[in-house]
Amino acid sequence: MVNIELITGDITTMKADAIVCPAHKHLIPGRGLSEQIHAQAGSQLNDECQLFSQCKVGDAVVTHAYNLPADYIIHTVTPQWSSGDVGGTSDLQLLSRCYQSVIEQALKSGFQSLIFPALGAGTNRFPQTLASHQALDVLEKNKHLFEHIVVCLHSEASKNIWQQTQQTFYH
Repeated sequence: MVNIELITGDITTMKADAIVCPAHKHLIPGRGLSEQIHAQAGSQLNDECQLFSQCKVGDAVVTHAYNLPADYIIHTVTPQWSSGDVGGTSDLQLLSRCYQSVIEQALKSGFQSLIFPALGAGTNRFPQTLASHQALDVLEKNKHLFEHIVVCLHSEASKNIWQQTQQTFYH
């Protein structure tokens, strides 16, 4: 049975069929992790991304990974956290949709190993507790479709939150 592995590290140094990139709607280098992934992958990634028209929030597209150890990148446009105001519920649904879109693209492409960051929890400011719950809800339901799923987190504190969510709701 496939378990979802929670680790800390640098997603740009990891080998998998695909890593997931939190993307700008025009697939240009954004801020944070998106900027890092684009920088590490090189100018060929930017050239390939220009072939796509705008990508909507919650959707995902696949590109080659070029200079990264992974084979491909699945880009998904994450919503901005609205601090729990009226848009908060729809933001959570859109964040879940990002994970589902990535799963759909991975299955369509025949990928068996995926590495996710904490989508939305960086520059888009989703609280780790909410981001982890939305992510793990989708990933737990789909993990049987893959050989290996990893969530790569930027800090031990974030990893602890994700582990707590995983233990509380999914074991």
